[in-house]
Amino acid sequence: MTNLDASQRAFCEAPVGNIRLLAPAGCGKTLCLLYRCAHLASSADTARPRFLIVTFTRAATEELKTRLSTDDTLSHIRDTTEITTLNAWGWRRVRDTTIGANLITKQQDKQSLVLNHLQPIWEDCPSVKGAIVKNKRFAPRKILDAIDSLKSLGFDHLRHADFDSFCLHIARLRDQQLGWRLDGLLDELTRLAVLSPDVDHHPTSEDHTHLEHLYEAFYTFWIKACEHLQRSATFTLEDQKYIAYLDEQHKLNGNLSGAASFDHIFVDEFQDINPLDLNLIRSIVARRKATVTLVGDDDQAIYEWRGATPEYILNPDRYFDTKFETYILHNNYRSPANIVDLSQRLIAHNTRRVPKNVQAADPGSNMADLNIYRTKGIADAVTKAHELFVQTQEMSSTPIRVAILSRTRSQLIPYQVYFASQDISFCAAEDLQVLFSKAFKELLELLAIKTRTGGRQLKRQLVDDILILASKVKRYPVSRQDSRSLKRHLVQAEIESMDDAIEALATYRGTLKGPNKEGRMSQEMAIAVQAFVDSRSVTDSLLTLSESFSGLQTDFRKAEDDIFFTDPPLYQLAEYAERYGSDYIQFMQDIENAREQLAHIPPLDEDSSLEGDAALFRRPLHLMTALRAKGQEFDMVVLLGVKDGIWPHKNATTLEQREAERRVFYVAFTRAKKRVVMLLDREVGDQESALSPYVEELGLSPDGSPDVYS
Repeated sequence: MTNLDASQRAFCEAPVGNIRLLAPAGCGKTLCLLYRCAHLASSADTARPRFLIVTFTRAATEELKTRLSTDDTLSHIRDTTEITTLNAWGWRRVRDTTIGANLITKQQDKQSLVLNHLQPIWEDCPSVKGAIVKNKRFAPRKILDAIDSLKSLGFDHLRHADFDSFCLHIARLRDQQLGWRLDGLLDELTRLAVLSPDVDHHPTSEDHTHLEHLYEAFYTFWIKACEHLQRSATFTLEDQKYIAYLDEQHKLNGNLSGAASFDHIFVDEFQDINPLDLNLIRSIVARRKATVTLVGDDDQAIYEWRGATPEYILNPDRYFDTKFETYILHNNYRSPANIVDLSQRLIAHNTRRVPKNVQAADPGSNMADLNIYRTKGIADAVTKAHELFVQTQEMSSTPIRVAILSRTRSQLIPYQVYFASQDISFCAAEDLQVLFSKAFKELLELLAIKTRTGGRQLKRQLVDDILILASKVKRYPVSRQDSRSLKRHLVQAEIESMDDAIEALATYRGTLKGPNKEGRMSQEMAIAVQAFVDSRSVTDSLLTLSESFSGLQTDFRKAEDDIFFTDPPLYQLAEYAERYGSDYIQFMQDIENAREQLAHIPPLDEDSSLEGDAALFRRPLHLMTALRAKGQEFDMVVLLGVKDGIWPHKNATTLEQREAERRVFYVAFTRAKKRVVMLLDREVGDQESALSPYVEELGLSPDGSPDVYS
């Protein structure tokens, strides 16, 4: 261990005990975890100690295993060290303790699980039954999601069965800064009509009426559903940890020993755990009377949207009821001094964090290039990103790893389309299935209709096209009955062109999304369709669809079945499409090219391994959101849309939310080894965009020069 720096050595050779290791980006954390195990093994007075290292991704597991198997100085701990993800460890426990364990993962199986398997339970719960009967298409999966959400929030159907313990746990969640997650669940149950909209679920007083309503309307059903699923050995992905936790807790309460005993337990990425993770980890540690080392970085806690909270790594003594010694790794081996210094200046603006003195391991190394480019819009930004990528590759004899990082998924769509049109292969380390969604295919179908509206067409085609267009004007499609009635009306009309078809639509007086009094709905649809048909460019068409066709707008309920509705990329595509003018065919062809390339890119989830396709991930160009970039490094990072409203996101209004957004920006900025480029695209109407406050906090001037190095 002669190659360790002072802070690494201090951790690795620390006395036996419970430790919180704060490990900022690029500090050599992986090496330290294994060397700590090696030191504990070498200095043990009794039998050889056993180690359990828990990670949260397969990629991290494989990295640790590879290091363990190839580093000869670690050979004496290879057969006493288990490295696994928390999900994998839990699932093994479930299979070992349950005969015929059945893991439900497919959407259709989830639907069937609630509709059929849980029917005896919800039949006795009027509120849940009413929601399912009212909406059998969406409600079952939403209810199963709610069941899993309560598990991830740390509710225990055995320990929190009565109303008092239920309320006490809710109070704990709010104290742990997780009240917003619970509120989101309450809002979803209200939308499903499981909870009454007449009850205020976010009271400002201490009135617990809303909790009584939640307990009676859903929580008692949840308890019975958990019991039923456990008895029948039917489990969801969340149960991999939940059932393992229940088993560990049962054995702990019964003073039962386990076959696999560990002396020292290490938990990686501890800043990203949720209450269920915490419960399982505490049970594993307590049952084995092991020491625990919590490893992570509170400044990189960016998964709060998944129910995680940095509160646990900030105050571990409180949640483990024991004292932790804190060690901090101070040297960043990844980034040049200016990246490290500026990033520390940025993150110091957060109030909920542990202060650190992080510095570049080699302060005399070459500084990273830092640039901010103002572009005229998305089309210009895409061109600039392409130019930067090509330049970096031409200046080097070996491929340069470049990451284009966005805050939102929709920002990346134009870049995918453009790079595919230029025949440049890229890796999309992201679940970017938007281009393959049903709604996106329907969008392309609408554009295809637009391409054939100029001339005379077969009447049958015109009727079919007008029905498709009309069905997208409102949030949900026209009903089958109304569609049949409208179709009869159109077929009987004199139609030779799209204008004729629109006029016939406007004169329809049958039912259409309701009574259609005086043809108001017919005329509203006709106006929207006419605006789309009259649009003269791809950009105009997309903007019209974005503004006048509610069936393609953001809709979180429909997003359950189609990710397109989470954040429709119509606005981004409209700006990008300015380069195409009225060439709809080329625009659609380029999208098809992007779809073709993405078809060969496997999506990554939290348990995915980057080794699945080594050739793919060696590609020099990577497109991903900042959330997906955590744990990775690149020679050059291009940050998209560095303006207020994107960084931080416009929905971040509270201090806690803006601090969470600052952590996301911090993670994105610190991925770079040699260069960071920030693109600031101009708003619609040639207005200058407001620079992200986080860029200003870095200490960068508008031209990208850091005032600290001027």
